[in-house]
Amino acid sequence: MRILFVSTILPIPTNNGRAMRSMSVLHGLWGVGHDLTFVSFAPRSRAANLEPLSRWCSQIDLLNMELPNLSEESNYFERIKSLLQAKSYTIQRFRSHAMRAKIQAHLSTGTVDLIVCDSLVSFVNVPKTSAPIALNCHNVEHVILKRYAEIEPNFARRLYARIEGALIRHAERDACRRATIAMACSEVDRIMLRELRASLPVFVVPNAVDGDSVQTADNHNEQDRLLLFQGGMDWYPNRDAVEFFAEQILPLVRAEYPGVRFVIAGRTPSQDLVERLDGKNGISFTGTVPNMAPYVAAATVVVAPLRLGSGTRIKILEACAAAKPVVATSLGAEGLELDNGKQIILADDPAKFAASVIGLLRDSAQRDEIGRSARRAVMERYSQAVVELKLNFALSSIAHNKLKSMASGPIETGL
Repeated sequence: MRILFVSTILPIPTNNGRAMRSMSVLHGLWGVGHDLTFVSFAPRSRAANLEPLSRWCSQIDLLNMELPNLSEESNYFERIKSLLQAKSYTIQRFRSHAMRAKIQAHLSTGTVDLIVCDSLVSFVNVPKTSAPIALNCHNVEHVILKRYAEIEPNFARRLYARIEGALIRHAERDACRRATIAMACSEVDRIMLRELRASLPVFVVPNAVDGDSVQTADNHNEQDRLLLFQGGMDWYPNRDAVEFFAEQILPLVRAEYPGVRFVIAGRTPSQDLVERLDGKNGISFTGTVPNMAPYVAAATVVVAPLRLGSGTRIKILEACAAAKPVVATSLGAEGLELDNGKQIILADDPAKFAASVIGLLRDSAQRDEIGRSARRAVMERYSQAVVELKLNFALSSIAHNKLKSMASGPIETGL
């Protein structure tokens, strides 16, 4: 098929979970023989070399746009304006007449067999069309705001999150109505998407890691006990996880192991977070790193104490592929096919989370056993080969339904 892949981010460099899933899906579509045109916003400062994207896509069409970070910017005027219009600011900030015209130009050629919308926000610029649409879901977006509202102590922020979450849910339901199919990260997300539109065919296309190229190392370093959290610090759920661990869990671990270090590896931590935590209680920030593999390899235990978010966490898959033991919250490991106690350890209460970390720090044999078992599971269930298989199955349903509906003429899937 000739596929128009519509995104809002250029996934190069591939240094965060969103970019990793986008690249995995693009790689999978190319790998099963589809012809790809990639359309997206991109920063002016982008790299000149877009490999391997330029190898996978017959055409790359980018629109210059500097996207502000939602975790850092306030932009109260635009947020209030969106509220008064009963529209989601999270989505409206991507609305662009130039991008809509660019997508329409590609559709007008009559050569597009399928549009892949890379996340909910990509839908905002897709015009009315008879081409089938596949929605690639990185998360179930409204769930993130719902969960944030449940733990936010500030009343004004909690209220805003609830309203914004409701607006996103409305937009997500509309997107599901427009979509021909959706592709979810996990069975958990598949069920939540079906709640928005019961008749929508939703296929699980998991996140993937390249386990063959992951750097592995033994877990026997008893001298330098190092706990690692990896993830972009400009994403609020990651920042919340770090604060939760640093304030409520790490002190309990350090009471048993005073020399333990907690390394936070990820791009653009906020200045106030660094000032509050860096250098205290063994905590250090790396900022942006060119390659996460050495940090994962050096870790004694990887932690994922997330209390917010949706989708599945590639950071956990990366650690498991490197045969590292992971302690996570139930939400952090949501949707991942990993057995608690065998391939991962789950704990939600701070005391239980700390006890799980301490247990692994004490027992190198347990660290090795969990790490090896986790790696086997990831290689079997979260490889690029699995992604290609799932994509092929999902897209074959579109071709099948298209043949069935040809007699009745085209069906418009736009607004």
